[in-house]
Amino acid sequence: MVPSNQNDALANINRLVSSFETAKPRVQDPRSPELFFLDPERETFARSLGNLFWLPMPRAYTAFCYAYSALFGIPAFTTEAVTRQEDRFSFKRLPLTIRSTSGFILDGFGYNRRTDRTRKEIYWPGPVIRSVHGNNPKHKKMRISNPAMAYFGYHLIRAAEQLTDPSTHDHFDKQCQQHYDYAGDFFRTGGYPFPRKREQANDFSTQTDHTLAGDTYAEYWHNIIHAAEELGTALDLEHLANFLPKRTSAFFRQTVL
Repeated sequence: MVPSNQNDALANINRLVSSFETAKPRVQDPRSPELFFLDPERETFARSLGNLFWLPMPRAYTAFCYAYSALFGIPAFTTEAVTRQEDRFSFKRLPLTIRSTSGFILDGFGYNRRTDRTRKEIYWPGPVIRSVHGNNPKHKKMRISNPAMAYFGYHLIRAAEQLTDPSTHDHFDKQCQQHYDYAGDFFRTGGYPFPRKREQANDFSTQTDHTLAGDTYAEYWHNIIHAAEELGTALDLEHLANFLPKRTSAFFRQTVL
């Protein structure tokens, strides 16, 4: 049973997230009932963000390791994901989880993870997020909650930016804001509220970490280290610890460092 104080904290977090924006899905391409594509005039912009923040592939995998590490520090959110798919974060399956999930995001930057090449057309991730994380009565999968998705999405965007060296790029702050706005729309058009202002996202993250952080799923942090090795990338564990929100970071340090 969830403690009453955590129920209150979850209720407060849900009220906060309910104030975030969603957006209408992108216009569907008439050639396909399943796929949505980015407007051609935005393709150069999207590819430039992908090259700056996400590529090559090991960097994308590292960003996902960071974002999942943040998620694992919030037991209530991690439980939702495990309820949907029991072995999703297991020692054996976590590398596959990261591979498949990263593919959805990289589609939005014009990169095909499966072939390790750029795409001719850029697939918009919103419909996939909406479909994969929607309720699925046939497979008894419940929709991931709005707070859990917003928390994961925010830290995924943060991770991609913090793994990029700002000294090598002009106007880095502006590029980060463009990246935040663009990637945030992945989630908004996927049917999930996502904060339009970064300050809102940071406040949401801080409140969530302060009231809900715990070490129930500490074993998954060890699985993350293994997954990174399987994916051909190395984690700087001190950098990761500094990336994580305050209370989650403390639990991570007790577990891993």
